[in-house]
Amino acid sequence: MGRLLDIVRGATADDDAQRKSLISTPCSLDGELPVADPYAERMRLALDQMTLPSYPTGMIPWLDTARPDLYVELTSRIPDEISRLWNNRVPLEDFEAVVDQLVSTHREGCRLYREEKKRRKRGAAQAQG
Repeated sequence: MGRLLDIVRGATADDDAQRKSLISTPCSLDGELPVADPYAERMRLALDQMTLPSYPTGMIPWLDTARPDLYVELTSRIPDEISRLWNNRVPLEDFEAVVDQLVSTHREGCRLYREEKKRRKRGAAQAQG
């Protein structure tokens, strides 16, 4: 998720000095982005959806080994595409489609990880009983 926050901070800056300042400045405790920008607002909403208390801790490292295709999507391909679209100020609808893809891919990763944890728990219970 750190890469996504870097994208959000960097892409919302108007100039290089501001960009450097934002990247080195920690997020506020309430998670608000420092600018009013429709791209930033859409990204903030997506991050809010992805960082719910129910987020399964350990999913990203698990995806790296169990589903490297989803891992690359979540940690590289989609964030890079978001950055490119944001920096180029493409139509907001095009940007939103990729952000929606990020959220749906994240949800799929969560679903798969939870299923795997349940499968392992059932296996451990069967081995004991």
